[in-house]
Amino acid sequence: MSERGDKGFTSGECNLSVSKDSPFVEAVGAIDKFQARLGWTRVVIEEKEENEKILQIEKDLNEIMSSLYVGKDWKNGEKRIEEIESDSEEYEKRVKDLNDFLIPGENEVESRINICRTDCREAERRVVTLKWDREEKKKEKFDENVLKYFNKLSSFLNWMWRSKFN
Repeated sequence: MSERGDKGFTSGECNLSVSKDSPFVEAVGAIDKFQARLGWTRVVIEEKEENEKILQIEKDLNEIMSSLYVGKDWKNGEKRIEEIESDSEEYEKRVKDLNDFLIPGENEVESRINICRTDCREAERRVVTLKWDREEKKKEKFDENVLKYFNKLSSFLNWMWRSKFN
């Protein structure tokens, strides 16, 4: 058993010892939390196609965390961004005349999707910090598709959430 954790360190990027409050740990922790909430949401979604979309997002997040850990590009990034954009457009078409701010709490599915939407945005902010840390501080390359995916995904979840009010 490692005692690094007792001193505020953990295994991080490329298996190096990093502080538990490092940008890497913060980003992966936010993604992990978001992924857990997606699973919590998926168990109440009865529509098969919607359920599969959420499951695919969970798989994407596993791939993203892995790519961040090893410092390599996410191999499915471009393809998944295109798919998320397409899915988002489909949900946007379902939403009619919802230009106002909505108050969450209409039903359990809607409420859980909204929580996932906010978790996605939190993960996106942590990824922005990690990107800055890698590019500006460490002078390392960062896969732009990771950040772009979270941006597109939060839009997708927004439209999915809003569709539950119709």
